[in-house]
Amino acid sequence: MRILIGGEDEVAFRLVEALMLDHEVILVCPESAADENRLARMDAERVIGSVTSPPVLRQAKAAEADIFVGCSPVDERNLVACVSAKRLGAARSVCFLSRPDLQLPGEDAAAMAQSLGIDDVVRPSKQLATEILRIVAVEGALDVQVFAGGRVHLLRYAVEEGAPLSRGPLKEVGVPPGVVLVMARRGEEVFVPNGETHFQPGDKITSMGSLAGINRLLARHLRVRPTARHPHDATVVGGGTVGFAVARGLEDAGWNVKLIESNRKRAEEIAPDLKGLVLHGDGGDLDLLESERVGESPVLIAVTSNDEKNLLVSLLAKSLGVDRIVTRADHLSNERLFEKVGIDVVRSARGAAVRSVLRMVDVAKAELLAELEHGDAEVIELVLPDDHPRVPILNMKSGLFGIIGAILREGNVIIPRGSDAVEAGDHLLVFCMRDQEADVRDFFLNRLRTLADPEPA
Repeated sequence: MRILIGGEDEVAFRLVEALMLDHEVILVCPESAADENRLARMDAERVIGSVTSPPVLRQAKAAEADIFVGCSPVDERNLVACVSAKRLGAARSVCFLSRPDLQLPGEDAAAMAQSLGIDDVVRPSKQLATEILRIVAVEGALDVQVFAGGRVHLLRYAVEEGAPLSRGPLKEVGVPPGVVLVMARRGEEVFVPNGETHFQPGDKITSMGSLAGINRLLARHLRVRPTARHPHDATVVGGGTVGFAVARGLEDAGWNVKLIESNRKRAEEIAPDLKGLVLHGDGGDLDLLESERVGESPVLIAVTSNDEKNLLVSLLAKSLGVDRIVTRADHLSNERLFEKVGIDVVRSARGAAVRSVLRMVDVAKAELLAELEHGDAEVIELVLPDDHPRVPILNMKSGLFGIIGAILREGNVIIPRGSDAVEAGDHLLVFCMRDQEADVRDFFLNRLRTLADPEPA
């Protein structure tokens, strides 16, 4: 597939790096594009010039492009580039929109795009706000994902000191029905839990299951600390598109929200649309945080557009005693760095947008339902062919990091136990590591049939 990427920052670079191994990728960017060393390492053609210039797009052979992605930092530039690329003959166009005044509701954005001949609109800020709201809604969660129309949930959670799950080997402690533990992380070590696993406080576990099963796991095995005195209080630092959307979403869910915004004009602009207190001030000002008693807030969400400011705010909040911190980090290197210094949940607007584009662009990613661990782990959906034999779960010993988290069968959801089996036509939701995805896919779609029980003579 021939893909044109129009942009000059982290989003464009990440898209090129993710797609260049499997596709013919051309990056259209100005001469002033940052990070020349990174550009030199890319296995992609580079066309120098403005992404809105028809002659530059002709030079990049936009007429032959299967997909054009306009992802520069300027919305107007992306709109013009997408329209120009389509008029020159690009088969499909994807447009990034980030400015608050262009954050239209989903149907309106789709209608606007269609009127301009643009096929898809990506709104990084909206996507990030949605991810944050989903995670914050579950007290203590490090990540929350929902599949199969809400019938299958994924939860990432850190084992608390004294939690029942840490009181002995897993074969003795057990897990409730309706839950599969698909991964655990202890420091830098990642492993699949088994009966001999003895969890330690601080281990980060990832589980998949029904909503009831996940709730039982939380209540009976993971939680020790009492619920916060005011569990639905939150402090949001940053009143841009993301911060405002998060504050509105939390208020709609019944939360009490205090928002801190450094730009007076922006603070005055959003205050009438929020029920809670909107403060004009610097979220990195320790005196302000102390005077507003931010340390008593069970959750602080730092989502300014500056990674360094978000880190400072988060570390100050942690020193004041905030139990749970959610931080925005748009640079890839910062996502991992922030977690290493103790930030509970780190999310990226750019990362969320890149993941959505990869699913649009790459047919091979059509089965990709979610990415976790900063892209190191995935949940994929695999469909067993109609002639596939019945294979018991107990027979599945592959040596691969690929775990069935759920089975969708004829409208029903099965959270598998050892006594279950997979059958023809099953949709398998499989948790795997990205570097083993091809082998996991081959195992379940090809080699698995060799593990069926022999038919009786």
